[in-house]
Amino acid sequence: MGNSKTPRKLSAEEIELLKAQSQKRAKQRLLELQKSDMKVEYQIFDLLYNDRDEKALKQITRYNTLETNKQGYGYGSRDKPLRIVSPYMRKNGHGEIKLTNPVNIPSYRTRADKNKASDKEFKAFLEKNKGKSYDLYTARTKEEIKESIEAFFKPIELIEYPINNPKDYKLVATIPGFPKQIPSFAKNIHLHSNPPFLQGGSYVQLAFGGTPDQLKPYIDEARIDSKVVISKSDLSNVYVKNYVDSDMEYADTLKTLMPTSIVIVENTTVPMGKYVQNQVDNPIEKSVDEMYALQNQVLAEFNKIKIDGEDSETKYKRYVETLKRVEAERDTLKPKQMDTVDLGKKKYPIYTELENRKLQKQYLHRLSFNEDTVEIPADYVIYLFDFGGNWNHPYALGAAVSPEKNYIIYFCQRG
Repeated sequence: MGNSKTPRKLSAEEIELLKAQSQKRAKQRLLELQKSDMKVEYQIFDLLYNDRDEKALKQITRYNTLETNKQGYGYGSRDKPLRIVSPYMRKNGHGEIKLTNPVNIPSYRTRADKNKASDKEFKAFLEKNKGKSYDLYTARTKEEIKESIEAFFKPIELIEYPINNPKDYKLVATIPGFPKQIPSFAKNIHLHSNPPFLQGGSYVQLAFGGTPDQLKPYIDEARIDSKVVISKSDLSNVYVKNYVDSDMEYADTLKTLMPTSIVIVENTTVPMGKYVQNQVDNPIEKSVDEMYALQNQVLAEFNKIKIDGEDSETKYKRYVETLKRVEAERDTLKPKQMDTVDLGKKKYPIYTELENRKLQKQYLHRLSFNEDTVEIPADYVIYLFDFGGNWNHPYALGAAVSPEKNYIIYFCQRG
């Protein structure tokens, strides 16, 4: 429009000026999008990795909803740039590791690479344990049966009575990135370790405080081992691409894979009433005798039949059928069981704290304390050594450090 309010044709100079202004605005918008809205702590160390992969971000269904677009977070009009990280990114790796266990965890760019490595590892395991497996068709001694029972129930014991006494840190399995030992200056120590069992996951934690100068070497080593450094408040802004060929449609955020709470160990010990009563009601010697008698009866019945050329699968099925038949016959001879309706209301002995500690030392040979959990503050900085899995089977290994750098929480979560 000219001064007369009537349309007129733009001059060549004016067209060039408008183009220049448009390009300037486009560049400015690009700079705004590229400018990290993350806290200053956010950092990755793999120079060849693109954590702003727009193609991958556009695939994320839960991210690209109508609501997130309205809020300005959609990929088309986002003013809050998100990130994508992957377990196969290179870690920092610059520096010397002295105080903590080495983090030499293999990473795989594709799922096929991971499956190939897993198959190789499984074959190596079979080769190493060849001839050591339990032979169904050979009777075990009572000592062997007892060892198998104790091995089965050990994880249950460690879940109900976790290792959480700092004096027992040597009993915790070696975790990559964790301190080799608890430093002498450590205060406000909170240790927790429970193993996986059946479908349950495992969680190991070592948390302790000190002055910023005392913790500096530990924080420095955490940074050396890290693939990602990020503020806890930004975890929901970072999505995980497990493999280079992963479908990002339903990708998880780092927040989904991370433990968000710290285990706080209390001063009182876990009650031993149920444990002691179970020892009285179900002594292991009784179970050993029953299993010993059962196996001998099953093998006696099983060996009555000899089939020349019987293949291993048919032989196994015949053994299982024999076992079921013998167990059913033995069950009919057992006395009728008591009504179990009120079994859940069973009362167990209650001990004083002093008595409880004595019983733990007698049966567990260590002390196990009651626990609680508290949320890790949002301003803690997360140093991630490794991560992966999904919301149902999360995996995260790393450390969380307070903003004052006077408290550190090492964690290893496997879902």
